[in-house]
Amino acid sequence: MRKNISASIAVGTLFAAFLAPDAASEDPQLASLNPAAIFTHLDLDRADLGAVRELVLQGDAPNALRSLRDHYRAKYPLPDGEPKIEQATLETADRTAKHIFQWGPYEPAEYGKDVDWAWDPRGDIEWVAAMYRFYWADALVQAYQATRDERYAEAFVELTSDWIAKHPLQERDKTHPVYTNWKGYPWLDIQTGIRATNLCRAFPVMVHAEAFTPEFLGVFLASLYDHQAKTEFYPMGKVHNKAIFEQRGFVNVAYTFPEFRDSQRWLELALGRARESLLDQTTGDGVQREWSAGYHQGVLRDAVEMMGRMEERGISVPEDYRARVRAMWEYLFAMSTPDLGYAMFGDTSRPYPSPAQRGKMTLYGSMLLAAEVLSDPRFAALALNQTDELPALKSYAFPEAGMYFLRDAWGPKQIYFALHCSPPGISGHDQPDNGTFEVCAFGRWLMTDSGYYTYGHDPEARAWHRQTRVHNTLTLDGKDTQVAGKHLLWKQADRFDALCVENASYDGLTHRRSVWFVDHAFFVVLDEAIGTAKGTPSLHFQFAPGAIAVNAGKHKVRTGFGDANVLLWMAPAAPVVFEEEDGWFAYEYGKREARKAVRVAATQEAPFTFLTLLIPYEGVTAPEAHAAVTVPHNAGDGRVTIEVRACGNAWRIGRDLETGEAWCEAQ
Repeated sequence: MRKNISASIAVGTLFAAFLAPDAASEDPQLASLNPAAIFTHLDLDRADLGAVRELVLQGDAPNALRSLRDHYRAKYPLPDGEPKIEQATLETADRTAKHIFQWGPYEPAEYGKDVDWAWDPRGDIEWVAAMYRFYWADALVQAYQATRDERYAEAFVELTSDWIAKHPLQERDKTHPVYTNWKGYPWLDIQTGIRATNLCRAFPVMVHAEAFTPEFLGVFLASLYDHQAKTEFYPMGKVHNKAIFEQRGFVNVAYTFPEFRDSQRWLELALGRARESLLDQTTGDGVQREWSAGYHQGVLRDAVEMMGRMEERGISVPEDYRARVRAMWEYLFAMSTPDLGYAMFGDTSRPYPSPAQRGKMTLYGSMLLAAEVLSDPRFAALALNQTDELPALKSYAFPEAGMYFLRDAWGPKQIYFALHCSPPGISGHDQPDNGTFEVCAFGRWLMTDSGYYTYGHDPEARAWHRQTRVHNTLTLDGKDTQVAGKHLLWKQADRFDALCVENASYDGLTHRRSVWFVDHAFFVVLDEAIGTAKGTPSLHFQFAPGAIAVNAGKHKVRTGFGDANVLLWMAPAAPVVFEEEDGWFAYEYGKREARKAVRVAATQEAPFTFLTLLIPYEGVTAPEAHAAVTVPHNAGDGRVTIEVRACGNAWRIGRDLETGEAWCEAQ
């Protein structure tokens, strides 16, 4: 077994046992493969392994491994020249070589000579997960490639050997000492898949180091075989992003090491599993069902990589898989914010303020890749801000997913509105916030999601950010809502867009939200609390960090930025009460900033209707505004007509859910 094997495994032991029986048979009661048996799992009939085969037949295991290493060094040559490396990455590699690790927003932690991989130095399960996913290896790889300094390769070999020795496959079900419900944490699907991918990324570089000895190659390949055996016999088997991440690692091992006898079979097995999982975890309109853009992007990235690997190995990728990949990219295209980022629904982050360099923006690389893979220049035009090359259609709806994106133009200065009202997600990465929205205009975020802040280090803070009342939506007595989104209407025209959704938020109360993007300049929002549930219906509005001015008497709120702002208006006579609240905006993991919010509480119980104008404007002078429902309307009625005056113009707007019509007529 592997427990006492390291990179310094005795050559004699390897030589004596290299044709030993498998430790990992087809019996799913798996144990780690003895590195001495690695040749039994390689296709030695390959033409490029002829020299290795001869040495194996001669019983010369040490030189067979040396020849195999020579094979890989020739197969994966290092690039000419000295790759550039950022000083921060080099410093990270130096710390890692000394067993000092860092993840996320936390201070580095010194692990000492004997690494305890399960240690939780910062009280965050994600730190432990990152260690088991080998994220720390990347800095060592970059540092060795840039400098050829053996210290970095020695650290990689030492740490990888140590992890392998301490985590035999037969102990895959052990429970974490701190997170006692975290059973099987070293070999969990996502850990196994991401770790396998990171090992495959490291190998083509590190195999050139003197520290990467023939003996360690045997240990390394045996561990990769363990990863394959675990994933083959014990896959996640659930509809989840982790199932795709897992299969990506499985594919990467088979692709990077076609010398494995089972390589082609593994690829075909992975394609079947990945296809089934991809189609099940995405909607027909191309949205990953966790309703969180970062996970959508991760699943798409892995699906695209696997598709490319299959094509290179001559394996046909089904058309429905290809079509779903395109649909997922179309969703990102439609969702892309003015700063080329994600709408922050669920467990999603977005740099704040946006990066100064477009090439560092969140979706930049993904859009360029989409243009290449799909042979569609629209995606590159979006990445490069070539607005003349972008489509006339600017607003998009994804009814099955409950996602809507409205904009007046393309480019950083666009008016942008994103709304989320989805069915239940397939994991806990969504939040009970159906109906919520974000607003950006004239190059500034004005109303943002609250973000998620953390997964593990502060459970109370995570719970705070998940509350319905800290999102731009409706509550009853401030309680969390149920998640039961439903699409009702989507209408596009030359001068406006309109949508209507609803959520069965509470027993006895449904929240219906209608939005008109009038003249593609401002938003009219009609919220209906439909039902007879007892309690106070309230709307909640979250503003970007910065000062706000609340005029509770006149039912108005405006932001206080010097360049661009938003006015929130309700009729002065409306039976509501405005209350300013403190809030948070968590823009990255572990980072958040104080900001202001406003609660607008009805003075009577449901059924109740709120009518709100949201008017983005440049400068510091808020426009005049007025709106009123002109035909008697009860919460829940299918038809509504509203007269609006704003920005010096007047309109008659409305919608009829029975006919599916919406209108916006200049007066």
